[in-house]
Parts: sequence; C-alpha cells; structure tokens
Amino acid sequence: MASEVTFKDSPTPGDASPQVIPVENTSTASIGARSPRRWVEGLRQRHKQKEQQRPGPVQRVHRYQTLWGRIGERLPPQISRRHISVISVGGVIGTGVFVGVSTSLRHAGPVGSTIAYTVTGTIVWSVVISIGEVVAWLPNVGGPVGLASLYVDPALGFALGWNAWYNWAIILPTELSAAALILGGLFPTKGTRGIYAIISIFLSLSACINFLGARVFGEVEFVLSLLKIVTMFGLVILGLAIDGGAGALGHIGFKNWTTPGPFVYYRNIHSGFGAFLGVWTVMMQSCFSYFGTEVAAIAAGEVVNPHRNIPKAVKRVWLRIFLFYVASVFVAGLLVRSDDCRLGPSQPNMTCYPGPSSNENNNSTASSSPFIIAIRDAQLGKGVEDLVTIAFALSAWSAATSDIYMSSRFLFFLAECGQAPPILRRIMRVRRLKLTVPYVCVMVSCLVGLLAYMSASEGLTGSTMYSQAAEVFKWFSSMTSATALLSWIGMMFTYLRWYYGSRYQERLDPKFKETHPEVYENRQIWQPWPAWYALISCTMIMMCNGWFVFTQKSEPWRISQGVNEPPVQPNADPDIGPFVPTFISSYLPIPFFLLCIFGYKLVYRSRMVPFSEMAWNRGEVPPIIVSHHGDSWWWRALDALF
Repeated sequence: MASEVTFKDSPTPGDASPQVIPVENTSTASIGARSPRRWVEGLRQRHKQKEQQRPGPVQRVHRYQTLWGRIGERLPPQISRRHISVISVGGVIGTGVFVGVSTSLRHAGPVGSTIAYTVTGTIVWSVVISIGEVVAWLPNVGGPVGLASLYVDPALGFALGWNAWYNWAIILPTELSAAALILGGLFPTKGTRGIYAIISIFLSLSACINFLGARVFGEVEFVLSLLKIVTMFGLVILGLAIDGGAGALGHIGFKNWTTPGPFVYYRNIHSGFGAFLGVWTVMMQSCFSYFGTEVAAIAAGEVVNPHRNIPKAVKRVWLRIFLFYVASVFVAGLLVRSDDCRLGPSQPNMTCYPGPSSNENNNSTASSSPFIIAIRDAQLGKGVEDLVTIAFALSAWSAATSDIYMSSRFLFFLAECGQAPPILRRIMRVRRLKLTVPYVCVMVSCLVGLLAYMSASEGLTGSTMYSQAAEVFKWFSSMTSATALLSWIGMMFTYLRWYYGSRYQERLDPKFKETHPEVYENRQIWQPWPAWYALISCTMIMMCNGWFVFTQKSEPWRISQGVNEPPVQPNADPDIGPFVPTFISSYLPIPFFLLCIFGYKLVYRSRMVPFSEMAWNRGEVPPIIVSHHGDSWWWRALDALF
C-alpha cells in the first residue's frame, strides 16, 4: 500500500499547486521492488525539505536562550559570584595536589615535576581564557555545551554534554575512595569495615547537601573551599619553614635537588630523553589534578549575573593555578627526596631511600603525601600530622560534593534538551524554603558514587588493602584524565570555530567590529595562538595517555586465560599494572566520545555550522542584578581574592 508525502517546494511545471509524490511503503517486502533511482530522489527531496526548514542564526540563538531561560525558571539562580569563584577554587584544589604530588616526584623529580605542572598550567590557563571569552559574550545558551551546538555542530554539543556528565560522575567514586584511604590511616585496626563506614558517611553527607539545593551547596562549598585555601597556604608556609631549618632535620635548602638529582630518569633511561619522559608522564598525570579549573565557565545556570560574574572569576584563574599548584609542587620537591620509599612503589631496578621515619605507619594514602612525610621527619608531633590528614580528607569530601552537583546539573541540562530520558527532568520544589532540586539527577549521580566501595575488599588489611584501593584509584583517575582532555579539546575547537567565524564576518563586513563591539570585549590580543596551543597540547597528551603500556613486553596481552595454560606472571612494574586494564582505562573515553558524535549525526543528520550561518546577534542578555552587600571591607577583600 502506497502513502503520499506532500512537498510544498516542488510545484509541477505550469501549475502553482503543490506536487504530490507517491512514496511506496518502506516495509521489508517492498524495499527490493523500489527503483534505486526513485529511492535516491526521495532522499534528496527529504534532505531539501529539511534544509529549508532549518532555523536561521537568529532563530537558533533564540531557541537556546529560550531553553536556558526555561532551565533558569525551573532552577532559579542562587549562586553568587562569591560562591562560583570559590567553587572554581574548590575544583582546582583536591586530592590531586595534596596526595598526587608524590607520584609526580617519583616520576620526574623536583625540577621535572615543577616544569610539568607549570606547562600544564599554561595549557589549562589557555583553555579557561579562551572558553571564558565566548561565555562572556553569550552566557545564557548553556555554557560550552550550548556554544558547541550553536557554533560547531549539535553532535559535538551532545558529546560534550555526556562526556562532562561522565567525567564529573566517575570522579565522584575517585574522591570518595581517596577520602576513605586518607582517613583509613587513622584507624588501621578497623580494616575494610572502617573504609566502608567512611565512604558511606561521606557519600550520605554529600547527597544530603545536594538535596538541600544550590544555595546550601554554595554556602557549604564556600566554607570548605576556604578551608582548602587555608590548608594550602599553611602547608606552603610550613614547608618553607621546615626547609629553612625549623624541623628536626635542620636546614634542608636545595639538598634534595642535588641528591638524588633535579630529574628522574624515567624507565631507567639515563639520558635527556629519560628525563623528558618523566616530565611528559607527570604532565599527563597533572590533568587529573587540574580538572575542574574551568568550572567557572560551565556553571552559569544557577549563577547570578553570569555575563559579569563568570568572566571575572575566569580571569583570575591563572593566579590560583600557579599559587596553589606550582608553588605546592615546588615546595614538596624541596622537602622530600624523589627516591624516598614512602612516596610509593619505586620504578623497576631502582633502589629507594628509606627515610628517617620509614618504620612508622604508612598504610594510608595521606602517608605518601610529601607534606605528611616532611611533618613526620621534622617531628612536629602526631597532632599536626593528624590535623593535616583530616584536612586532606575534608578536601576530598568537598570535591565529591561538587562532583554530585556538577554531574546532576549536566544531566538535568541534557534532559531539558531532549538528549536524556524525560524522567530526569523532574524537580522537587519547596516554596516555603525556596528549595528547588533536580532530585532524580542527584539520585542518579549519587548511585555512581557506590563504585567507591570497590576500593575495599573483605579480608584485606594494611598495605594490601592500600595497594588494592590505590589500583582502583589509578584506573578511575586515568579515565578522568582522558575525559577531561576530551572536554578541553571540544572547548578549544568550539572557540576556534567562533573566532574564525568572527574573522569571516570581518572580511564580509568592514564595519563588523564597530557594529558588534561586544564580540571583542574580552578578546586577548594574542588569540588564537593560546587556543591552538591548548588544542594541540591536549590532543598530544590524550593520545599518549597510556604510552607506557606499549613499552613493556614482559606480559602477554590477554584478557582471559585457558584452563591448561600456565599462570601468567604478574607484571613487575607497579606503575603500569596489568596491561589490558591500564590500556582500556587510558583510552576507553575516546571511542565513547566518538560514538556520541557519529551516533547523533547518524540519527539526526546534523551538520557543521558554516561560518556564513553563525549567529552574531546575542538576543536577550540577562539583566544585571544589583548586589546589596554594600562596600564593607570584608566584601571588598573577598571580591579582590575571588
């Protein structure tokens, strides 16, 4: 049985009435009977109809702003610039800088680690200033996800949205595992029950805070982030004091830079190439630590005055990057030798330095932190060590709370865009308390946190429990690094399309700069080179994320083992671990990201937005809400810091 489809754009010659084209039933029985020529012609007609129905630039901006406005009505803005600035700091400071520095020192040495974190910091700074420029120009279309859909391809926006949710969701069990391992050293006799209890308590508290709404979340994160800042400043100052001779070891100075040396020859390659590999490895590892710096540019949905507050927060990120990361890595390299056994397992065929306090309890993750090792060697007392350990655990819990918030908001945005199940659009509203929470999205994000229980196995205690959980932590962090790099690559590609789109308009209209001055309001004079630098660097780091897997031949690449086969000897390299799981965790996010892009294009037939169809009319920008904090000295101080 044939059906009829009317195309209004195909009139019969000599007749003004629409042409009626018969289209046969597309059932399986009739596909073979159709003429290939008619089938191709039908595809062309449908494609032509879809092209003519495609909205113009102004309509696309209006559609995204309408969607963003609906999200703003359902989730009213409750986070001020004070909140979002401190939350962006909280995204920067976490377990990566407190605990992950130990791995960096082992792989690259004190100078190599400082160089690696500095170079990665410049990459992250380039990402933040570039995407912040676009967000400052058009803040109310959905952040980088909406901008990618508007100026590149809706398929890229879809992939960035799900990649961001996956990233923030999968890092949640990582932070919970780290918090449990850090506090586990304070209760070594509790075994796995203590680990389970700590994970349960922290996950429950984080869920409760997120169920109380954005305002409570902002205030709690503000306090916890201030605690992180105080802890970081305190550790840097304390470390400099110990290095200057305040501890039991006397004056240290730059002794650890000369013995065993400023660089570590990675994989025992005693040449400049080995030192370069160590620095390159730490650059890949530092991506996990730096992830979250761009949060100021992607949390515009519940931020008051996003077009003014978010750019201010973004512009000051560079200070936090170098103050909190480079300074802490530099000080850590002064305090502890890079070959200290307490930093973690050494590389194959390398001897390690036991240290003066190596006989003490080293079962917790915090015990491998250079700051804890320095406090212990300086004999400052058990109380100081425990206080810093608790601060590390609270930092990990704070990061876990932020992970739930960010992942739930990304999931809610995807649902509002029709790219996630409709049940995720449900919200809980308590008008008396001015409480609005996307409770289904929060619940889904919290469920991902249950993976943190993998960090403990029944019957394992002491160092065995630590190694088991640390292996899970390493796999999770490896996947997080890859997804973070994919997000940064997508942001830089979006910025470059937007940048060259504006240059295209300049060639078409010589007065474009005069008629659209807001496009250039936040543009850096050296663009687009920072964006290209970040794009190329992130791509290279992502492709080499698991390079060390391909350098070892001591273990077959097998996922399973036959019944009559001899047992495979475990890999002797503690940094690499089993080859296949390490390879999968290093590169799994890449095919997932590409599947999202090409799957969306296959279903919705989307295309890349050409320069000629890019929108340069900002539409309706949200009005500025006047702050009522006044000119008090404490408010001016916070405004200057954050």
